[in-house]
Amino acid sequence: MEEKKPKNILYIDVLYEKSIISSIEFIKDLISLGHNITCYILDELESLYKSTGAKVKTFHIDKEVFNQVPKNIAKRATVPIIIARSYIIIMEDVLKSGDKYDFLIADAFYDAKEMNKILNIPTVIAKYDSILGKRSPYVELTLAHRKHYWIPVNKKYNLNIKDFLIQFYSPDADYKLMFNSKLFNIESKLINDSFYFVGPCIDQTSIEETFNFKKDKNKKLIYIFLGDLIDKEISFYKIFFEAFGDSKEYQVVINIGKKENIKDLGNIPNNISVFNSVPLKQVLPLTDVFFCSGIINIVFEASLINMPIIIIALDPLQAENGALIQKYEAGISLDEDEDDLSPELLKKSVETYLANKEKYKKGLEKIAESFKEARNERKKILEKIFN
Repeated sequence: MEEKKPKNILYIDVLYEKSIISSIEFIKDLISLGHNITCYILDELESLYKSTGAKVKTFHIDKEVFNQVPKNIAKRATVPIIIARSYIIIMEDVLKSGDKYDFLIADAFYDAKEMNKILNIPTVIAKYDSILGKRSPYVELTLAHRKHYWIPVNKKYNLNIKDFLIQFYSPDADYKLMFNSKLFNIESKLINDSFYFVGPCIDQTSIEETFNFKKDKNKKLIYIFLGDLIDKEISFYKIFFEAFGDSKEYQVVINIGKKENIKDLGNIPNNISVFNSVPLKQVLPLTDVFFCSGIINIVFEASLINMPIIIIALDPLQAENGALIQKYEAGISLDEDEDDLSPELLKKSVETYLANKEKYKKGLEKIAESFKEARNERKKILEKIFN
């Protein structure tokens, strides 16, 4: 029997933690099959890769460049600036190193096929957490400012890399790995035989930490985790203060993420606790009502313990996931604009959630089973592609 030769794989990831959740488990899967992985990652996220066993190469982006961006689009511009600048850094380093690779895997934010005109790697794979079926409303608002970030890389290498919002997260690639399931995916004309559903990944980025929290046994616990507020200010959370503050019925825990300052929220009601980081596995089993943004990995974590969710979608991709949650009666989706997301709507949603929770659990079971099936197929798919 012919011995299978390990493949050398170049892995280029995107720039924020919620996408890296998928990468860590996936990289470990590839290494367990005997392959050699070299990862490029933003230097500030390097520690998240220490457990993978991959060779990690970091790059740095000077944050001073963000000071040149108009304040009204500053948050939205962060990702395209870093991605556009990382193209040249990564390609020059790969060419300089002289390393040869059999596969190029890149997050779908990167136009890996166009990039590969320079790198000349035999097989190109795009990695998707979800697929975007609707045009992002941020395109028209930010495109005039965003598009010039791509000029230097295109001019330097004579390429035609476009901003990822124009691509609909759908660069051309030989294979496209979808980190969800066929059931939990929009009906899209973009889906074809080049897509492989490998299921969501368990979050392996969280660090065990001291979490000073005790549930009030006389109140129902509402847990709120919306991730990065790309399009909203931290004051957005005050709507939850208005809805549930000083309630005799509810205790509330809010995870605002590591990038926000709790002091910016001002006076916090006595029944509400706000943290920059919350161990999901510790709090979710205690939770009675779960608000989240709808990113696929959080939906997966909730499905593991059959915890229905209320999605507040903060971008079109999350809105698609929310629509599917509602379609399969696995929870509630609130994708309204901030002006429509009133305290009254939040309170009514919680009442509806609690009244229908058993029905939502049955709907979530179907999604959980589809995730399980996709994850069970992952090894077979990886062996097909990489061997």
